[in-house]
Amino acid sequence: MDFREIINGQRETYLKQLTNFYSERTTGAKEILLELNGDEKERIFKLYRLDHYEQVDGEGKPTELGADRYLNHEPTNYNFRQLKIELNPFFWHGCDFVFKQELDDIDWLKSWTKKWIDEEDKNSTDNNGLSGVIHNVTRPTSTTNNETKFSVDFGSADTDSFIELIETIEKQGIKELKIGSFEMIG
Repeated sequence: MDFREIINGQRETYLKQLTNFYSERTTGAKEILLELNGDEKERIFKLYRLDHYEQVDGEGKPTELGADRYLNHEPTNYNFRQLKIELNPFFWHGCDFVFKQELDDIDWLKSWTKKWIDEEDKNSTDNNGLSGVIHNVTRPTSTTNNETKFSVDFGSADTDSFIELIETIEKQGIKELKIGSFEMIG
């Protein structure tokens, strides 16, 4: 499989589960944007799109899809311009990006997130009622292995969001990137 086939396969595997999840819910709203409370200082990393929200007997009922399937494949290496990518199996809604480089400036990630989370809800929905947006991004943090890591829930965003993030990472001068769902898959 080539890189794009794997990315498309991961998205399709997730979207099948998501559309099935929504088919069982006839009331409420999909992909509601929330701003979470917490220690995070920057708003962009507090934004979170909830899979589903509805009122039941006057009580709010937030619900998240517990997707349990992903396209399993052997870890595979790819080159994207100057960037070496190790692509491991991953969940579309919990994809980790890991590299051995400190980041002084993350404006590039904030800009990418702002575009794809669609804070103003300008995206129109598709035939399944999906907005084509990411659901959240975590702030990059340093790991015990001197690596930098952040995670993305790609939600209903298309594969262009994934490819654009790879391009943006490469433009930062990052030379090696590991992609996977390391905590979710083990």
